[in-house]
Amino acid sequence: MKIFVSAGDPSGDLHGSNLIKEIKNQNPVVEVFGFGGSNMAASAVIFDKIADKSIIGFWEPVKNIPRLNSNLSIAKNFFKKDKPDVFVPIDYYGFNIHLVREAHKQNIPVIYFISPQVWATRKGRINELKKYIKKMLVIYPFEKDVYKKEGVDCEFVGNPLLDVIKKIPTSKTINYKTIGIMPGSRIQEIKNHFPFFIKAFNIISKEFKDAKVIVPVFSEEIKEYIRENFILDFGKLEFIKYNNYEKRAEMDICITSSGTATVENMILGIPMVIVYKTSFITYNIAKLLINVSYIGMVNILAGKMVCPELIQNKANPVNIAKECLRILNNKTAYQNMKNELEETKRLLGSSGATERAAKIILEAVNRKQNTVNS
Repeated sequence: MKIFVSAGDPSGDLHGSNLIKEIKNQNPVVEVFGFGGSNMAASAVIFDKIADKSIIGFWEPVKNIPRLNSNLSIAKNFFKKDKPDVFVPIDYYGFNIHLVREAHKQNIPVIYFISPQVWATRKGRINELKKYIKKMLVIYPFEKDVYKKEGVDCEFVGNPLLDVIKKIPTSKTINYKTIGIMPGSRIQEIKNHFPFFIKAFNIISKEFKDAKVIVPVFSEEIKEYIRENFILDFGKLEFIKYNNYEKRAEMDICITSSGTATVENMILGIPMVIVYKTSFITYNIAKLLINVSYIGMVNILAGKMVCPELIQNKANPVNIAKECLRILNNKTAYQNMKNELEETKRLLGSSGATERAAKIILEAVNRKQNTVNS
């Protein structure tokens, strides 16, 4: 029994690694191959750790065409020679759609785990996916309706972050303010966001003089990049591992880029100011493509502005600090935001998403095996 899995960013690598572990827990004889990152490589044969570098956006894939073409060739050869029973792409539409088409050509069932955010940008991609996939496993409840409307077999399995982030006591014993800074997982995002985020913290610390800042990082490489490229007060700043949720739960508020971090912070109950800033060209391309009213998933889920968003020209240190101070200085507003985060979190359903997804995938493997043997 063989399964091919493909993830292309740190979030996909995290969920992919947990999915692989759960698949092997349910059926230890299954072999898993594919593309991902260091987490997935601990439990599977990973041909290229593309998720560690996260080749996403408009320009990065263009710069990495030779590498992506090489990976496509590896996948094609594997599909032809080794004939995996199921292909499981995880998010990352730009690269995975090419593998999806190839798997379909080779009569390999495709079960997509974690939908690309096609509903937010190019809805035409849903019809493209419909041609090739057997089933879409989504992690946000509204996504099921989007796919069902287009006639795609789809199941809401819950959100795997509920399996990763266990319930953490939120009683804080320290009396100073702790500000989280989460500028993104890629160097380009950090270049775009970190200067504004740290300057905003400096403004906040003029009012809260004992304030400390926590910076969760995905890797030592990112930590060193920040240390070498920005002026920091190490008496006030602490780097932590990105998945140190116990430490992250100490944040009173978090200045964060849009993305998975907003969902994690929602689960942890941390009020946020959500920021997005990119190049002029990228921003204007994105404006033409985006079909949703908000950029933060917590706001998209709630259907309203739970956490303030500062986009492009509004994303500056003064505005970021102003929003943070408005929330921190108003106990009623602060508690209302925490209550709304808790209400929105309930929309994610119950824990066990990874277990449910693994079960569905293994059922597809068994069907394929029975077809071959009959």
